[in-house]
Amino acid sequence: MQIWNQMGYPHQFTMGMDKAGHEWLVVVVKGTFDFPTKPGGLVQKSAEQVPLVMADTHTGVPGYSATLWETDFAFRKPRCDVIANGCAYAPGGRPAERVPVGIKVGNWSKLFEVVGHREWRAIGPVFTATAPQPFLKLPISYDVAWGGVDRLDPEDKLPASYKYNPVGTGWSRAKNQRLIPGLRLPNTQAVGEEIRSPFGDYKPMSFGPMGRGWPGRIEYGGTYDDNWAKDIFPFLPTDFDERYFQMAPDDQQIDHPRGGEEVVLVNLTPEGRVSFRMPPTALPITLFKGRQMAYEADLYPDTVLLDPEKRRFSLVWRVSQRIQRTILDFSECWVGPPTPAMLRARMKGKRYVRIDRIESTRESEAA
Repeated sequence: MQIWNQMGYPHQFTMGMDKAGHEWLVVVVKGTFDFPTKPGGLVQKSAEQVPLVMADTHTGVPGYSATLWETDFAFRKPRCDVIANGCAYAPGGRPAERVPVGIKVGNWSKLFEVVGHREWRAIGPVFTATAPQPFLKLPISYDVAWGGVDRLDPEDKLPASYKYNPVGTGWSRAKNQRLIPGLRLPNTQAVGEEIRSPFGDYKPMSFGPMGRGWPGRIEYGGTYDDNWAKDIFPFLPTDFDERYFQMAPDDQQIDHPRGGEEVVLVNLTPEGRVSFRMPPTALPITLFKGRQMAYEADLYPDTVLLDPEKRRFSLVWRVSQRIQRTILDFSECWVGPPTPAMLRARMKGKRYVRIDRIESTRESEAA
């Protein structure tokens, strides 16, 4: 399939499959924008467009560390994920023990607290945390959120994990309490939820993607039992739910942005507060099967990827269309509004060709 992209955004197409075994064409487009250079300024299309992510990337060893960016090639997303990776900055450039960090997009917001490094100490049978160390800048991810794997006992061949965040820190089982002193507490916690026990049940706090096998997501993945293995494999189970493709937790899923929403970042940059308006988000997409138009609509992004460290963000759009015979049935895709030359070529039944950004048709108008 030939894709004519008027926007200059990275794009690609692939094939997906639903749980009924039907094949679908999936077109993914990703546009990156720079934060305004001054308060009240407009966002600008980035000169360097962030490429599409082909496979999940992590902060460390996959499976043992937090997901940094998940692949952009999800099949479908019912809602829009808001994801951010970055650091907390102490306000005014003065070291602080605790810093609130937050993101707002339109009517949605999320806020939690970033705390300086602490360790567990034991006073008899009671555990307490050391005083937080003041900091200027601390990274935020599920690696430094509540959770983890209890590897305190080197003789334990099957260490238990905190299922809601197995890559975090601070959690332990009671049976290893003699080994807990010195265990690092998390750097993030919910506002008003002070972490007081290594055996507690606290909510891991981050702005990053959830693990694919974590509670809150894995439930949507369906049932892979003997019946599936015998009668359904290699297709998805019948109880698979497409909400599985949402990489953000529930409290980071929003309605698809329509453009103009106010975006506010709090203490995620050295200046403390960044605010701007979302650019127009409607992206025209047209698909053709030979001479016939198969699909035409304005798409709205289903993913917002914030990268405050590089002062930019990306929007991801996707469209999926059922394949009736083969993927080759789809001959052409227009990303963005078509140019006059594209429309003229289509109207005249000629093949559109772009040469060195000069629009033409394979057959000259004189012909």
